[in-house]
Amino acid sequence: MAKINFTLKSVDKEIIKAEKKLKALRKKVDKADQKKIDLELQGLEKCSKILQFFCRPLVLYGQTFSTKSK
Repeated sequence: MAKINFTLKSVDKEIIKAEKKLKALRKKVDKADQKKIDLELQGLEKCSKILQFFCRPLVLYGQTFSTKSK
């Protein structure tokens, strides 16, 4: 059986970077745009939670799958 290992750590880091950028930008825009940014932040937060839930790793954000042998 072959084992396939992958990690989503880089995806989670990108989500955190995007959240920081949006939070910094939020203070500088109009109220209408703040609502859009709030929705984006909520979406990023949900994505982060989904990754943490489904990719509970043995070692930080990793997942192991085994293929079926022929």
